[in-house]
Amino acid sequence: MRPIFALLPLALALGCTASESSRVCILVNQASPVSQAIGEAYAEARGIPEEQIVRLEIPIPDPMLGDARHESITRPDFERLIRRPLEQIFEERGWRDSMEIIVTTKGIPLRVEGPEVPVRYLLRETTTAAVDAELSLLFSPLVGSPGIASSPNPFYGRDLSFQEFRDQHPQSPLRFMVARLTGYQTPLAEPAPLPRDVARLLENAQAPSSARGLWLIDLDPGLPDALDVANHLLLKAASGTLAGLGVRLVADEEVAFAGAYEGIQGYASWGSNASQEPLPGAYGESEGRLYPGEFASRALVTDLVSTNARTFTAPPRYGQSLVADLVAGGAAGATGHVAEPSLPGVVRPQLLLSRYAQGDRAIEAYYGALPYLGWMNVYVGDPLMRLEEPATAEIAMDIDGDGQLDWRDNCRRVPNPRQRDTDGDGYGNICDSDIDGDGRTTTSWGESFPRSRRGDVEAIALTAKEGGYHPDHDLDGDNSVDERDVSIAQLRLFMAPGPGASKKKARPRP
Repeated sequence: MRPIFALLPLALALGCTASESSRVCILVNQASPVSQAIGEAYAEARGIPEEQIVRLEIPIPDPMLGDARHESITRPDFERLIRRPLEQIFEERGWRDSMEIIVTTKGIPLRVEGPEVPVRYLLRETTTAAVDAELSLLFSPLVGSPGIASSPNPFYGRDLSFQEFRDQHPQSPLRFMVARLTGYQTPLAEPAPLPRDVARLLENAQAPSSARGLWLIDLDPGLPDALDVANHLLLKAASGTLAGLGVRLVADEEVAFAGAYEGIQGYASWGSNASQEPLPGAYGESEGRLYPGEFASRALVTDLVSTNARTFTAPPRYGQSLVADLVAGGAAGATGHVAEPSLPGVVRPQLLLSRYAQGDRAIEAYYGALPYLGWMNVYVGDPLMRLEEPATAEIAMDIDGDGQLDWRDNCRRVPNPRQRDTDGDGYGNICDSDIDGDGRTTTSWGESFPRSRRGDVEAIALTAKEGGYHPDHDLDGDNSVDERDVSIAQLRLFMAPGPGASKKKARPRP
């Protein structure tokens, strides 16, 4: 099924400090013993006080969470049962500025359901969203706002900690980082009713990690042009970034789905959107071969699949692949989407994996790679997980692996060895679809006239449709303006050009 992308106490072992644990609260659903067991297990693992477990009462069909209806909630019920009670608790306990991370648990709904909108207006009008994405915006008027035009993530791509960001931007709508502890509800671990997959998730987040884990990027050259650009801008960029950090890397460029790898520390792929899906659901064992393979402890994974976090209820139903299967297979952290995000809305794997490889907490790596707020995205796993032995490069000399040193590279996060910059603004065309020079890539939502209101995406699309040529519209430098260029522009929707050269000469790694 294709998406519409084309347009123990473990506190000491886990390295958790008192400061970290004091800035984490856990949400459980009082109506579910499963949800409560997960919250209590995480609190024990991280040394989080009982008073930082918030117990909400959310009616559900099955307290043991075998009925998938608990994963969705209407907007009025979200406001009544989750948002307003939580904001009141934060105010009463003085957490509005002191709390940094919210951990949701299985039993807290996944998705706020909004009315259906036409596909062409998805990015403008839908109010469907991940519950976790909405919770990151508590006390903000962006909660419940439609589309993505008003919600670019101000923390995206920033080279600073989340605490530094909050201190520097006290009025930002992004006030909290939200992670989810979930997995299939059966089988159960001991002590029941803790699900086995969640127990393993917590164990895998604290088990010793190796400095030589494998970072696997599974590109797919068999995709159509509209999707193939993401091989370059997302997956190839991720492999270039990781190569620049000196990690043990495999960039698999075979059409066949990558499998049978061992010790996977970081992973990115097309999942079930790959041109050769090995089995229904993409992940698992088929004919004695494990896809994608065995995960190392503290493994972080991401894939480009529209609805990969739509459910964590067993038995699963495919269509598209599920990150629940990656969690069941041993991944300790995973990104996903509770509903169609469109390709512009996916987490950027080059930022996610590189920040994590360099020692950032998994949740900070996730939010630093998230292009929009209040959307369909969710992070599954222990938010405080980090690698014990991160990559040690002080300054990466060529972070995207294109042969151009960062201090002079006009597009540092996407490979562009030719450094083509036809408008001469210092940003390479491949990362500069801001045709009208107003500081970001815009859209007029398919309307091309009048010209004065035409968005950057429409300007490029009109050139492609008419068969003309404009060098600034030729983003990939193939001497034509076509569907690939339109897709590149869509992928950068509402983003500023760049980033360009760092202006700081890099030092070799010791």
